[in-house]
Amino acid sequence: MDDANESVIPRSSIAIGLDPRLRASFGQLAAGRVLVIDYFASRRCSLVISDLTCQFRPGTPAGDFIELAPIEGVRIFIEARLRATLAASGPSLRTGGLPFARHLAIELDRPEHWIQFLDGPGVLAGKQRFRLRHLPTSERRGD
Repeated sequence: MDDANESVIPRSSIAIGLDPRLRASFGQLAAGRVLVIDYFASRRCSLVISDLTCQFRPGTPAGDFIELAPIEGVRIFIEARLRATLAASGPSLRTGGLPFARHLAIELDRPEHWIQFLDGPGVLAGKQRFRLRHLPTSERRGD
């Protein structure tokens, strides 16, 4: 993303909440990195497996990302296709995971918008992380 050509999306358009327990330490968690909110989605056997992801990265992400207003001085980027979904869903950042494996997570007040997003055209394109490897016929068992 070229900062000269893009403007930051204001908090009035997409307001991402921050768990009060994270507010004091959010800048320290970032440690000078940016927060990138993206998603994973894959369809296997007519079932869609998906999740929103958020992680700190060392610099501005490459690809189709847009910048939101910073939170506690931390720059935030979202995958462009998530713009309307996040605006309608009421996202908040919180700590998630088991006590021995805590990580940053994103929670939606209105998750039905996420389900609608997954049904949209082109949403799964380019987001399939796991692919089945098809062996040539000569390498299959029993051949």
